[in-house]
Amino acid sequence: MALTTRDVITQDFVRETVEEVVQENLVYRRAFREIDASNIESNSYTFYIDQDDMGAPQIVGEGEEAPRHQSTVEEQTVQFDKFMGEVTLTMEAMSDGLIEMKAREVEDVARAMAERLNREAYEVLAANNQDTTDGETIGDANGVLSFSDIVEGMKALREDDYTPDLLIVDVDGYTDLMTDSNFNRATESGDEVVRTGEVGRIAGMPVVIDTTQDIAPNGHGAFAIDTNRYGYELTRTPMSTNEYEEPERQADVIQAFTRKAWTVIFDEAAALIDG
Repeated sequence: MALTTRDVITQDFVRETVEEVVQENLVYRRAFREIDASNIESNSYTFYIDQDDMGAPQIVGEGEEAPRHQSTVEEQTVQFDKFMGEVTLTMEAMSDGLIEMKAREVEDVARAMAERLNREAYEVLAANNQDTTDGETIGDANGVLSFSDIVEGMKALREDDYTPDLLIVDVDGYTDLMTDSNFNRATESGDEVVRTGEVGRIAGMPVVIDTTQDIAPNGHGAFAIDTNRYGYELTRTPMSTNEYEEPERQADVIQAFTRKAWTVIFDEAAALIDG
């Protein structure tokens, strides 16, 4: 949303800017399904996870009792964290026509918020996947993310009855895919990254690029994820804004904040691929 020197920064402008920027920069957060926890009146949320260990039906003789089966349930509780940033609008900035600069500062706060939320989701994903669970490297780790590496990641998920539907690549992995004939670019021009981070498709999966992390130890990495089963992003307080005055500083302060948590239900629904 563009501002001119004749405009003022309103709560609506701040809220819309923050929401727009944060939603444009999902990337690792796309690995998680969303849960609205804004009405639970608690700083924690408990999952009851079916361990899928119920026994199979058996053949029984005439008059015999049927075997009784019951799967076990595991409780998993997550705590919410509050993420917050703010920007100060001074009297001088308002009166001297520096609105456009301040509007950029609001966008910078929103972008910093998006990057922090993205990093939180990355840290959860990096610590909970087949590589960390099984200790086995997926991919040939030769410094090039290839189609065969990605197929190996898909195979690892399929063998555990998961269906990968998202591939997140780092910058080096993306440049490798650019020369791979199996990679279908997202735009007609081929090289322009779309605003959502989705750059194309490979092996039937959408490919999303992240520019902030090396996924594999030396780059050229990717995560293949079954987003329907992997885990959840929970929102206790939606993205919100607050404005208050600091008379002693002759300034208005605008805050952006949210309360969120991430949790993994099935670690093996994600595979770290070392290309």
